Amino acid sequence: MRTPAVPGRDHPVRQVTARPRRIRQVSAAAALVVLAVGVYSGLTLSGTTSNGGRLFPADRWAVVGVGAMLAALTLLPWRLRVHADVNQVRVCNLLGDVVVPWNLVERVRFDRKAAWASLDLINGDAVPLLGVQVFDREEAVAAVRALRTLHSRAVEGEWSPPT
Repeated sequence: MRTPAVPGRDHPVRQVTARPRRIRQVSAAAALVVLAVGVYSGLTLSGTTSNGGRLFPADRWAVVGVGAMLAALTLLPWRLRVHADVNQVRVCNLLGDVVVPWNLVERVRFDRKAAWASLDLINGDAVPLLGVQVFDREEAVAAVRALRTLHSRAVEGEWSPPT
């Protein structure tokens, strides 16, 4: 995260970028394991199938390719990110991106038993912030505080609109 832990008037928060640290470490380790298993399985694959068919080198490469694709899928949490500035919040979750202007946000919520933070919108919807996860502890709390500071300043009109 690129914000001070305790924002103040002398160092106002103008933008926040939060990425989950621990889930990225876990997914990188899992990707290495999945890739290693795929490569090992592909290289040691030999013999015949249960129906008596023969295995060819293309079959071995196919197993390696499937292992590589599964390893790439385990790296999907690397795209999780929350970037907020004085005008809007851009949320990159697993399967899509959402850009929400601050005037549509009612509050930034991070409940005690929640796994990640979320934005409550004025229309009753909620946008999960998977980039701010409880597993990151102090970094997550600092990110939520900075997001709340940006939200309150944007709603109060302390920021001038972009020209």
